[in-house]
Amino acid sequence: MTPGAVRAQVEDVVSRLIRTSLSVRQFHPIVKTSADGIVSIGRQQSAMALRDVSYEDIYRDVDENSSYDAKLVDGGLLMFQYRFDAAERLLKHRLSYFPNPMLPTIDEAPALYEEDELYGDIVAKKLVRFPIRFDYAPADHVDGLHPACHMTLGQYEGCRIPVSGPVGPATFASFVIRNFYCRAYKRHKNAFDRTPPALQRIESISVAERRMTHFVHGR
Repeated sequence: MTPGAVRAQVEDVVSRLIRTSLSVRQFHPIVKTSADGIVSIGRQQSAMALRDVSYEDIYRDVDENSSYDAKLVDGGLLMFQYRFDAAERLLKHRLSYFPNPMLPTIDEAPALYEEDELYGDIVAKKLVRFPIRFDYAPADHVDGLHPACHMTLGQYEGCRIPVSGPVGPATFASFVIRNFYCRAYKRHKNAFDRTPPALQRIESISVAERRMTHFVHGR
């Protein structure tokens, strides 16, 4: 997993979201290299996203400050953030999905309500929308308590579900689209299932964490 490969996958993900009309606003990935050779990919993280404030305030802050890579048709926000050292070793990542806590009105997003075949599952009243985050931070690893790579659901501080290893942009986007935009995924299955640019797989899960309920991510 290198900065160039990650950037290529982010570009590819955004391109697919545009072609399938799932993204209504997006940005090219920002790549910055510091004086000591640290390479950062992604837009600046919202400081409010980690504070103890209401989810509505967090979402609004991320949205208003454009701290995301793609805004989906219902207002859901996708963020891809990676950091590498000077030798191009992955130091950490944060991949986030912030669903819109309040759906846009029919005037703001008419297609969302007019195309039931595509978006009927997104606007259902029974849905409970919650944020999802995949973090990789091996420097913070505590075996069995703080997995090097883990998934957090709903901003719960103690929710760290072990993941087999760092997650690529295409894998993360596929996870979100398949599970939370299922009708649109089925309509555009060929576009989303096409093999993404190659990305080396890394495993970071410990023996103890394999005994716990955990996620083994795809390609």
